[in-house]
Order: sequence, then C-alpha cells, then structure tokens
Amino acid sequence: MKVVVKLSGTVFDGTDAEQKLRELASMFDEFINKGNRLAVVVGGGKRSRELIELGRRLGASEDVLDEIGIDLTRINAKVLIAGIKASYPKVITDLREAEVAWNLGKIPVAGGLSPGHSTNAVAALLAEHLKADLFINSTKAGGVFDKDPRTDPSAKLLEKVYVNDLKRMIKGSFEAGTYELLDEVSIGIIERSKIKTVVTGTGLSEVKKALYGERAGSMIVFERI
Repeated sequence: MKVVVKLSGTVFDGTDAEQKLRELASMFDEFINKGNRLAVVVGGGKRSRELIELGRRLGASEDVLDEIGIDLTRINAKVLIAGIKASYPKVITDLREAEVAWNLGKIPVAGGLSPGHSTNAVAALLAEHLKADLFINSTKAGGVFDKDPRTDPSAKLLEKVYVNDLKRMIKGSFEAGTYELLDEVSIGIIERSKIKTVVTGTGLSEVKKALYGERAGSMIVFERI
C-alpha cells in the first residue's frame, strides 16, 4: 500500500504535542515495517498562524507571509523526523527528492514547498507524483460536513462527498495561513488524478483506521452516488 498523509499542524500545538507525535511516529514506523510505503506532509499549526498574522499587521506581502508559513511547516517537519525511525533524514523540499527517499524505503517528510500552495496542495501533488494508492488528509475538522460544525450543531458528517459538491463548499480564500480542510488547488489535483482521498481527524485511532482501509471520516468520490 502506498499512502501520503497530510498531518494537521494542530498536532504540534498544546501540552500533549510530544505524546501525540510519539504515537503517530510509532504508527508510521509500524506501517512501513509491514512493507508499505508512506510520505507525510505537515502543516504549520498555531505558531504559523500567529506569526503570519503578526507579519501581516507589520505590512508583509502575501508572498512573504507564505514564506513565513513554509518556514514554520519545515520546522514542524524537522520535529516529526526526529521521532520517526524510518524517516528520510532531512526535510523534503521538492517532489523529486521525495521520490528518491520513497524509493529508498524511507518516509519523506515535507512541509510547504512554494508560495501560493497550501500544505494540502503539496500533499495532493506528492500523492499524484508518487502514484499513491491513497491520500489521507488528517484535519482538525475530522471530515466533511453538510454544514459548518463550528456554527451549526445540527451539522452531519458526510461519509462520502462528490468532488463537485466539495468544490462548492470551499469558500476559496487564498490568503496565507487561511487554508482549511482542502483548498481549490488541492481539490483540482485530486480530481484530475482521481486519487482515492479520505478526510479524517487528527486522533491516532482515526489516522490508523484510514491507513489500514477502515472507515474514518469522509471519502471524496468522483462520480455522483
């Protein structure tokens, strides 16, 4: 099984970050040891959002703010690499480098790659480039809902969501630090490559279920059901 996981930056936040990261790293090593292939892309989390907002207030342009975000995601990637025994020893900075690590049987770990691309888009590109069987987007949202669960308690988790319906749900903000769930770029990559994609939560059990093909969160489908 060949899998790319986009890991929410929120797992690097809070006092329990060490425990969460240790558990995820151990699970990733176990997955590789079973003969699978894996690549991981990490988000920036709270620190990234805070520094991007500070830069914005100080007058930084959007491309500079994107670079700030990329730097923070790469710091998070370095932290995660420290905990994964099977990881490639340096942060991945381009798709071909990821392919080299992948072919060596190592886990390439990346953050952002270039301004204007969210880490969701990076992960989708990586899944496309590596011809992954599965793309897992592990997000604080936990899946795709029919309404915004932050404002509507009646919101229901969608087990499957048609890609064109998902496009309509995305508001399309392209400011640095505002990418949530999946942005239009990442959805476009998923759609053109027909990558099997699951949007799930950040908990260990949720990511593990998705890794091993169990139901967890929402699956994106390309034909209306």
